[in-house]
Amino acid sequence: MNKRYSLILLSSILTACGGGSADSNTKQPTASVSQPSNISSIAVKVQPAITEISLQQSKATNALETEAVIESDAQSTHDITVPDGFALNSERLYNFNVARSEDDNQPAYLSLCSDYQLHEDGNYTINYNSCLLRTSLTELNFEAVITVTNDTQGLVAALWYMDESKQPLITDWRF
Repeated sequence: MNKRYSLILLSSILTACGGGSADSNTKQPTASVSQPSNISSIAVKVQPAITEISLQQSKATNALETEAVIESDAQSTHDITVPDGFALNSERLYNFNVARSEDDNQPAYLSLCSDYQLHEDGNYTINYNSCLLRTSLTELNFEAVITVTNDTQGLVAALWYMDESKQPLITDWRF
């Protein structure tokens, strides 16, 4: 009998807590996040700035000039002689520097990528999935040594400011 009363009491409580009508005017807040469908290629416009971004090949990788043509009469790999200073490297080292002036000391984000296109109108399309470096910049100067494979044809640096009213600074290099 005690179980019966418990069951009846539970049923009446659940019935009393029932939902409202389908015509309720109360709307639930909805959050919408707009995100580009293809974040990996965004066209951006170049803006002149007082920031200097430089990329120079490291002296350590220039031991023997690549323009030198080496002729050989070797018939097998055993007969091949390699000149002094020649390294069979598949990569190059670059010194990458960002020097910002006191006026440009705002928090920023830096991307250094290898897959990009420069359009005739001065805009860039950058594939941000090809970045060799992604970092935030809080200091005025940033230095890094970048390793680039020999099949890389160029690099592009995009300096994005946290202040959305300021356009990104973009610099590129072709090898």
